Amino acid sequence: MGVIMSFTRVSAADLELAMMHKDCAAELVHGFTRPETDPDGYLDKSWAGLKYLLEAADTGIDLFFTATPLALDGYSGWNPEDVARTAELLSKTSFDKLAAHYDPVAMDAIGVYPQIWIRDGNDGLGYLRRYYAGLVEVFAHAARHRSGLLQSFG
Repeated sequence: MGVIMSFTRVSAADLELAMMHKDCAAELVHGFTRPETDPDGYLDKSWAGLKYLLEAADTGIDLFFTATPLALDGYSGWNPEDVARTAELLSKTSFDKLAAHYDPVAMDAIGVYPQIWIRDGNDGLGYLRRYYAGLVEVFAHAARHRSGLLQSFG
């Protein structure tokens, strides 16, 4: 068990209600099922490694402070405009650009969660590559549908 992050596409209208009313946020979070046709926005524990690489590559992508916190602990909402902007930035950021900044020693030294980087070496880079592809896909899919994203963190 550990701290994970995930993204799920939601309608702009549902997200707006969830941002304004705690009871609507709870209903959205606890009553929502991801359509089978939507990509899985599950990042597992890769979020901190991806955050490190995105910042080191100076992409302008911030997985934490772009979203608006909901009235439920651990949940935030990405409005369709922020989804579209981030999807565009992600589409222009190849994983190879991020991989150039992969430094297991530095990442473990500064405590990049889950501190597996030295232990896993190149396997850690593969782990980040796999989840980055999912991140790009979920943002692109939501942007194509002009949807928001529900972000779960915890």
